[in-house]
Amino acid sequence: MSDRRRERAVGAGFLVRALRISARALGARSVARPAWWLGAALALACSCATASVAWAQDPGDPLPVGPPATGVPNAPPTGQETHAASGGESQAKLPTQEPELPENPLFIHEELKLRIGTDADPEYEKGKTTEIERTWYGPYYEETSGDYQFRMVFPFWLEKQQKDDRESLFGLNYYQRRSDKADADVFFPLFWHFRTDETYTTVIPPVMHSESPHGHQNWVAPLFFEGAWDDGSSYLYIPPLLTFAQSTDHDGFQMAGPAFCWWKGGPNCDARTADDIHLGVAPFYFWGRDNRREYEVIPPLLHYYEYSDIGDTTLNVWGPVVYGESRDTGFFDVLPLFFHNYGPDEEHTTLFPLFHYGYKGPTQSLLVTPLFLNAVAEDGSETFATYLYARHRGRTELDMVTPLFWRYADPDIGQETYVAFPFVYYNSSPRSEDLAVFPFYGHFQRHGIYDEQWFSPLVRYRTDLTGWETDVLPFFFMGRSYQSTHFVLAPVVWDFASPQSRSTVVFPIFWRFADDRKVSTLVANTYYREEKVEGGTDWEVHFFPLLSFGASPQGHWWNILYGLTGYTREGTMSKMRMLYIPIQLSE
Repeated sequence: MSDRRRERAVGAGFLVRALRISARALGARSVARPAWWLGAALALACSCATASVAWAQDPGDPLPVGPPATGVPNAPPTGQETHAASGGESQAKLPTQEPELPENPLFIHEELKLRIGTDADPEYEKGKTTEIERTWYGPYYEETSGDYQFRMVFPFWLEKQQKDDRESLFGLNYYQRRSDKADADVFFPLFWHFRTDETYTTVIPPVMHSESPHGHQNWVAPLFFEGAWDDGSSYLYIPPLLTFAQSTDHDGFQMAGPAFCWWKGGPNCDARTADDIHLGVAPFYFWGRDNRREYEVIPPLLHYYEYSDIGDTTLNVWGPVVYGESRDTGFFDVLPLFFHNYGPDEEHTTLFPLFHYGYKGPTQSLLVTPLFLNAVAEDGSETFATYLYARHRGRTELDMVTPLFWRYADPDIGQETYVAFPFVYYNSSPRSEDLAVFPFYGHFQRHGIYDEQWFSPLVRYRTDLTGWETDVLPFFFMGRSYQSTHFVLAPVVWDFASPQSRSTVVFPIFWRFADDRKVSTLVANTYYREEKVEGGTDWEVHFFPLLSFGASPQGHWWNILYGLTGYTREGTMSKMRMLYIPIQLSE
């Protein structure tokens, strides 16, 4: 804990400790039970009374004030080896003799015996020995042990003495302590005065004053709080005035009502010494700066300013006026009507909505008005456009009379396109030639690849590298693609053929489906199926619903009315049906 934090820590812990001593003394084994109850009640009452003390330091735990002592740590006793950790100045020597056990390994010192089984602080009662002499005469109690002495006349007076440290409590209101390191005078609840080493603290509620060789603190709670230390740190709080200030030798924050300042890199709010600083009077003015950037904001004037080292750029806003610049470029705008920006060998100006003009380099330029546009590109190509007419001259050419006529040409590839919307389209190039006269005729040709013609929107004829096709929408389709053909006269005739299969339908009389293994045919109520199987052909015929018969390499069968009567032979097995009942004839 730093010196400043030690000096700020306040409380009344010593008074509580003194009362705990009295309760502990009265609770000794040699004291009768009534005295123990009196001591406990006194300790509880005094502890509750002193719990409200919140501004005094605890003299029972004196804290050192000032920078930590420096120097060389205590050297080990002569002849004792110290172990050097890795990276130390010397290496520990390994033992060269066998370790020796003490004469009585199980011996336990008396002081250690007193610590076993308890968490009591052995330093709490200094100078005390194992021999304790107690005296009790009615309200007077005395306990003596070595340099330790405790006396009391309950409830008027308590006193504890340990060598040069004396603590006294008079009538539950006045507490006094005198020692080399700490003094205390407390007249509860009106007066507190403490000394810890060279730190002095005095409290007369609501006033507190603390002073040490390293600094001081002054409080008038809850109106005023102030402190300063020799390391450059300080604070000042005045809540009624909304004033708060806290600083060190390298940073800080200050606020007085709407005014504020936050900084780093210096002891004060000074733009000449701080590396990073932000200040202002909210909500009227804000300013800040760091190593890379500076800004300023004045909301009532609609003003914003910013400067950045990156690109050496600045930006200024004053209401509708916005301007800024960098190393090579800049701009000036009056929103939303006027815009102007410039750079090396270029400049652009807009007066909305009347015109825009800009140029870049020796050739590029752009002029825009409500009536026309004229632009010249870096390669010298030129574009001119109005509401009805547009023209472009460059590597490609475009002429447009909106929306009726379009002409596009690309001399490098020999392409030329014409559109007389919405009736005529023509495109010609070394690769293709297209002509459409909507809705009567269309011819689309890709030389050596395909040729397609339309007669009205319904008749289409096409040839390409894979075959041909003729369509009369929406009922006639016929063509070939590689080795596959199709013929459709919707909705009656459907025929699709390939080297592996063929499907033919003459709806609703004829159906035929064939592939490499099987043929199925349906004509009215007659169905025939034939399929290649192992050993021959499996076929069957059905005259729905009267008669069906068939044969396979293993046998044959027939049925009348699907089982009213019938016969089946398969190999050596045979059976017959009579009135749909199967009758086994042979196995």
